[in-house]
Amino acid sequence: MILGNVPGCEADGWYPEYALPERDLLPAEQAWSNLMDPVAAAKLLDEDPDAGKR
Repeated sequence: MILGNVPGCEADGWYPEYALPERDLLPAEQAWSNLMDPVAAAKLLDEDPDAGKR
């Protein structure tokens, strides 16, 4: 339910990860990833989504 409520992400586009960027996962730890729409991400961050394109 929570994963389907993240704006800009496909509800069924979540993938399990075996490690985090800075470290491996602990034995009982889980991490998931999903690509986020850049416009939705910019709204969450209150930024201009086209700022890097200029």
